[in-house]
Amino acid sequence: MNIALNMSDVSYPIKLLIADDHEILASGMSSILSVKDGLSVLGTVANGQQALDFLAKHEVDIVIMDLNMPLLNGIEATVFIKKNFLNVKILILTMFDREGYIQNALDAGVDGYVLKNANENEIVIAIKRLAEGKTYFSQDVMSKMAMKMRVYGESEGGVKLTETERKILHFLSEGDTSGEISEKLGLSPNSINSYRKLLLQKFEAKNVSHMVKMALEKGYLG
Repeated sequence: MNIALNMSDVSYPIKLLIADDHEILASGMSSILSVKDGLSVLGTVANGQQALDFLAKHEVDIVIMDLNMPLLNGIEATVFIKKNFLNVKILILTMFDREGYIQNALDAGVDGYVLKNANENEIVIAIKRLAEGKTYFSQDVMSKMAMKMRVYGESEGGVKLTETERKILHFLSEGDTSGEISEKLGLSPNSINSYRKLLLQKFEAKNVSHMVKMALEKGYLG
């Protein structure tokens, strides 16, 4: 089933590169996405270094990136791409759902993170969101991140935060925008937006104002 893309919001076609060291998976993903309206798969590569070499020669909108690859893994490749190919978006497509992997991906500046058990419709939706300049993290990823970081201790008010999340929460409480926080922490705006979503889910808050109020009540903010 094809999902129609709103061509007024994206540049047609969306040019994709697939980076995955499993040839069968990469070839299968290429076959699936190549027949979707508005998408163009320019090629597949087997590791992060090949992805960088490809980007140096071709204009790509989105790299669909596995995490565990030889020579240069998905995180290392993402860090380099975000510094040297500013317009390229990164969609992680992986089987790894542990909090550590997701955290590292966020810090590297990925624009989206989807697990390989996702159906093809969700992957197309994620691609469209990234092409529109937004982020996309599958519900499974968001839920696992929140659940694994949530503890039930009085000192934490029921929520455990990383040091980065504490800093972002503090800046949000002072009214800083994602762009301002990005400059202060040296993280990409997309990373800050992703952290905001995770914080909202951890606090089970409706919006940032609600979250800040809850954080004050629970003692996270002085």
